[in-house]
Amino acid sequence: MLIGEPTKTEFDLRFRLAQYPVRVTPWFWLVAVLLSPRNADGFPGAPELLLPWIAAVFTSVLIHELGHAVAFAAQGIPSHIVLYQFGGLAIPTGAATTGGGRDPRSRMVVSAAGPAAQLASAAILLALVLLSGRSVPPIVLVGDWLPLAADRPFVTPPTLLLFVFFYLEVSIYWALLNLLPVYPLDGGQIVREAFLLFDRSDPLKHSLIVSVMTGGLLALWGFYLGQTFLGILFGMLAYSSYTTLQSLMGGGGGYG
Repeated sequence: MLIGEPTKTEFDLRFRLAQYPVRVTPWFWLVAVLLSPRNADGFPGAPELLLPWIAAVFTSVLIHELGHAVAFAAQGIPSHIVLYQFGGLAIPTGAATTGGGRDPRSRMVVSAAGPAAQLASAAILLALVLLSGRSVPPIVLVGDWLPLAADRPFVTPPTLLLFVFFYLEVSIYWALLNLLPVYPLDGGQIVREAFLLFDRSDPLKHSLIVSVMTGGLLALWGFYLGQTFLGILFGMLAYSSYTTLQSLMGGGGGYG
């Protein structure tokens, strides 16, 4: 299930990273600000936190998509990268626009490569911090970092401390989140390919059923914990999977 590429605008930031064209839409920056740590009044965009947060989000998401792009390239498939409001996409180009690889196993590798790149980069950063003789604070949910940052200055200056903390947090938690079996997350793509690999009929239908059930349970769990954003996010993903499933069943099924 390849997600459509966001519409190009004159306000997009464009550059190349090695052989990969990269496009960043304005919505990426806006959502990064909205998701940034809150100030004392509960509003996002606290000035002292905003720059290291956006830098960490941008770097981590870009590395995630580079993981996908490198996996594409290893299979001889060119691709380009788009960062947009829902994160990022590595999109195959040219004659290879019909999917994420040559067979189910290769597509699973492509899907897993993004979270793997994020986790590997977090591990490298952790190793560099430890080799520098600094301590590493516990990784906790955004919003609980302030006492840790104040009590355990493991990196200086403060802006670099915050960047390291946010980068570890984003890279670890968002990578694990992406591996959940919910569309359009990487985990949802992996489950679809697993169904196809083991000769199950209607692999897309079965993976959508898993996505609806998992997304619905995670939405309830998020609301139960008081994590409204998490609840809304997975509620929307579950509903999207449900409507896709209904459309698929009404159209006679098939693998897309």
